[in-house]
Amino acid sequence: MSKDYSNLCVRCGKQRIIVKTWKEKLGYSTITATMTACPDKECQKIVDANNKKQKAKQDALKLRSNQRLQARRRK
Repeated sequence: MSKDYSNLCVRCGKQRIIVKTWKEKLGYSTITATMTACPDKECQKIVDANNKKQKAKQDALKLRSNQRLQARRRK
């Protein structure tokens, strides 16, 4: 298996570094997960903040969607 892949930072374009690798069991499969980070700490802080903002926005949309669904079911 070839491991020739690149994982570039979405903000600055630098090659991301591997911070942590772990294995998880999911049913009968074993998944290898890898956490990466930008080598520029300030850039990584900005990327993390943007990711946190996007996650909050997605969670709010999902919550509103579920609330609308429940309201329709009550009618």
